[in-house]
Amino acid sequence: MKSSSQWHELIRREPIFHHPELIWDAGSFDEQIAEDFNEVGASGRRYSRSEVKEVVLGRLEGTHADSLADGYRIEEAESRILADDVAQVLYTLCTPGRVTRRSTLYRRRGSAWQAVFHQGTVIEGETALSSDD
Repeated sequence: MKSSSQWHELIRREPIFHHPELIWDAGSFDEQIAEDFNEVGASGRRYSRSEVKEVVLGRLEGTHADSLADGYRIEEAESRILADDVAQVLYTLCTPGRVTRRSTLYRRRGSAWQAVFHQGTVIEGETALSSDD
């Protein structure tokens, strides 16, 4: 088992596609996101790694809107060890428009962690983040 500080490092990465200090170009995306990555969005649609990469790099270039530009808050964050080199980060993401429960699976390759799967599910009936939060 690894130290709790390593698991906190994974929590601090979330939301994974909104940290320009982790992903700032195509090369850093490739370092952070596994080749076999896929995502299930809040709509239920499945996204390939290449689709996600296009959106993330588009945000950085200013050609795609940043879905979290109006701010967000993470609540109930936790990480769990699923196998020797696999961890799951679970959290609730509160934004002005909606509240989602999110899960990211990370796989360790050597000393580095890569995201391999992400899912966001809208929590119906939850109050979204207000401008006072």
